[in-house]
Amino acid sequence: MLADLGRRLVLAHALLLAALVSVLGVLIGLGVAGLAGVDLAVVTAAVAGAALISVTLTLATLRPLGRVAEVARAVARGEPGRRVETPRRQALSELVEAFNQMVERLEQQAATASSDRDRLAAALDSGIDALVAVDAEGRVAFANATAEELLQRTRSELLGQPLAFALADEQLVEALRSAREDGHRERCLIERPNRQYLQVVATPIAGGGDWAALAVFHDLSDARRVEQVRRDFIANVSHELRTPLASIKSVIETLEAGALADAEVARSFLSRADAEIDRLAQLVEELLELSRIESGELPLARRPVVLQEVLSNAVERLRPQAERKGVRLTLEAPADLPPMSGDAERLERVALNLIQNAIKFTPASGAVVVSAAAEAGGVTVRVADSGAGIAPEDLPRVFERFYKADRARAQRSDEPRGTGLGLAIVKHTVEAHGGQVGVESVFGRGATFRFSLPAANPS
Repeated sequence: MLADLGRRLVLAHALLLAALVSVLGVLIGLGVAGLAGVDLAVVTAAVAGAALISVTLTLATLRPLGRVAEVARAVARGEPGRRVETPRRQALSELVEAFNQMVERLEQQAATASSDRDRLAAALDSGIDALVAVDAEGRVAFANATAEELLQRTRSELLGQPLAFALADEQLVEALRSAREDGHRERCLIERPNRQYLQVVATPIAGGGDWAALAVFHDLSDARRVEQVRRDFIANVSHELRTPLASIKSVIETLEAGALADAEVARSFLSRADAEIDRLAQLVEELLELSRIESGELPLARRPVVLQEVLSNAVERLRPQAERKGVRLTLEAPADLPPMSGDAERLERVALNLIQNAIKFTPASGAVVVSAAAEAGGVTVRVADSGAGIAPEDLPRVFERFYKADRARAQRSDEPRGTGLGLAIVKHTVEAHGGQVGVESVFGRGATFRFSLPAANPS
């Protein structure tokens, strides 16, 4: 625009000069005012000089304005740091300085807006909930990092596509339609494969430009699993208590019905009742211990522990049980294991529990091997048996309270079934020591339970 104005001013000056020359030519032809040839030449030169000076001044004035126009276009393209050099003329210098100040403020405002946008994007990406904004047509206009993980698609794949392509759910589509078109906040619960539950809140966005509605996905899977575990726990406790109580009641009723008259039968029934009471006492004791461990009410005794001695004591205590069943029990633990720190008594209970389970589900002439080795800054203990193994679907849940993965294995064992709390106690005890537990098994070929403990801090 400024360059065009300059061209027009130069053209106007040229036309003015041509008009003056034409006027002089007419005057000469008419002999007006008795102008002599020399006087006419002087006047012509003066007019031409004035026009030339005017054009020069105009160009000098417009050159900085052209630079202003060039810098303005550069700023519009997003090129930072462009400025106009201040000219000598005061009027133009004030204009250029004001222009430079305006450009600087614009760059500062743009930098602030960019910084705010980056902080907002970082905040949205760091949230645990998936956020997806859609436009008036239901196409994805924004998706945070959690949404990428949830929908298993990159942001570039999601943007501009209908959300239904990534997550086809009738409730979600209807909730977003209602939020966009009716301005209502909607909620719905979506169940996805692998027992994943998502609570979706679709909210209309007023004044959000091309963002018409926002969908917030909150993963309720963990909460649902905790609730399921709680229900299973109550059901399992009820079941475990009902069986021995029913047996004891049956014994009492039988004795009252006349079995007391037969001393041998009475002793048999009383022995059965005593065994059921022992089972009840064990169940209550294990429940209390598990509760104390989980709540932290039972602090661990942090003392130096020689793990080889702990394992040796556990193996020797259970060796008679293994010999009675015809199971070969061996220990492979070097004496130079890294030093440990913890509660030796509770670690011995962990070993006893795992070894006892291994013996229980290993048939006669089978073998149970207890081994320990230094691994990755700590010690890993393994208890391997040659028993029936564990079904693949049971492996992820064997350390849950009351979950009995020995349903199939019990068919090959004449030992009484346990309470289902032993492995849960093992898990929580090891984790209280800062360790981890695990299990590997091939069904029909035995199982290997392991737990890893960190080495003691030298300080």
